[in-house]
Amino acid sequence: MSEIDKLLEKWHTLAPEEEGSFVKDSIEAFNSKTDSEKEKFLNDFQEEAKKACDEAEELIEVITMRDQLDPILPYISLSTIASEYFGKSRNWLYQRINGNLVNGKPAKFTADEKRLFRNAINDIINKLQGVKASLG
Repeated sequence: MSEIDKLLEKWHTLAPEEEGSFVKDSIEAFNSKTDSEKEKFLNDFQEEAKKACDEAEELIEVITMRDQLDPILPYISLSTIASEYFGKSRNWLYQRINGNLVNGKPAKFTADEKRLFRNAINDIINKLQGVKASLG
């Protein structure tokens, strides 16, 4: 476990009134390190911060997709979309739309699957427009 992980683990156990002294103690501990130890710590910190940002971006993407689909979900069959366009189950599609954990990682669409999903939505739109036109 990295030093960053240990600090985060400790941080999550703190009561709000303990946070200030923890930060102060952590800064003092950092200042007592050698230059090479500081450099390693800062590199590890940057790496962990990048991972956190990447995870946040993925979460934003999932939430955005879900919000965009929310108004139409009651009117379309995700089972049909999953099977006819992806050859997969409804659960598979829901996992990607909702970013559910699968094997410990959030499920998400690949770039090709996103493109296929957009094409499926366009195909459904075209079918609805054809029905609309025929109803005159």
